[in-house]
Order: sequence, then structure tokens, then C-alpha cells
Amino acid sequence: MADLKFEIMQQFGTLSTSKSGWNLELNFVQWGDNQPKFDLRTWSPDHKKMGKGITLTHAELVKLDQALETVLAPETAPVAPTELDDSEDEPQAATSEKPAWGKLNDF
Repeated sequence: MADLKFEIMQQFGTLSTSKSGWNLELNFVQWGDNQPKFDLRTWSPDHKKMGKGITLTHAELVKLDQALETVLAPETAPVAPTELDDSEDEPQAATSEKPAWGKLNDF
């Protein structure tokens, strides 16, 4: 099998690290002679081996960002003002509907 030619042109960040030391990273990578793309995949610590991942064009990354804003909006929404209950002197938090998936931190 021929060697896969790639160049990591820019590293944007590590999302997580496994017990084996491999990192899930967002990078800007040129695969072969193709146009560079945004790349999300796992990499060995020396960046000589990689796992399965996805590549995205700039336009696809922008659409992913918009979709993530929709998913994360309930978690970053401002806290609702408190209201006083007639039967108590303590403020009560206003209720808000929770999305079907709840808080993503719950998973």
C-alpha cells in the first residue's frame, strides 16, 4: 500500500485525549495534492498515524457552526429572571422548557 501524503498546515485545537495518548483534533490538512480542508479526527501523539475522521470545506464548517449554535443555544441562554412566590419570601427560578436531549453535559 502506498504511503498517504498529508501535511497538517494549521492546528486549531485538541478536543480530547484518549488513555492511549491519541488526540481528537481539529486541524487544517492538505491530503495529497488536493485543496486543504478542515479535518476532525484522532491522531497519534507523533502525528504519523491517524484514525477515521471527517474533512470539511470552509462552507461546510460554517454550516456546522450554525448547527452547533442551535444545539448549544439552550446551554448558553441567559438565566431567566426570578419571581417571588406569594407564599414564600424566597425567590423562585422561572421555569423554562428543557430541550429533548437535556443538557449535553448530562451525557
